[in-house]
Amino acid sequence: MNPMMRYRGEPVAVRMRDGRVYRGVIGGDPPPGGFFLMSGFRRRFVPFAAVIFVFSFRFRRRIF
Repeated sequence: MNPMMRYRGEPVAVRMRDGRVYRGVIGGDPPPGGFFLMSGFRRRFVPFAAVIFVFSFRFRRRIF
C-alpha cells in the first residue's frame, strides 16, 4: 500500500519542485508513482517525483 494513502481524506498542502503550492484533500485510487489531490471540483494527479513536501493541516506536521 502506498504510504500516502494513510492520509486519504485529510486536508493537505503540497509543494512542488517549481514552487507551486496546491491545497486539497488526498483522495481517489492511487495510480503508480503518485496520488490524486482533490480541491473543489478539480482532481489533480500529483507525481511523487515533483513533490518537495506534503503538509498535513490536521496533524500540523510534514508527512513527505
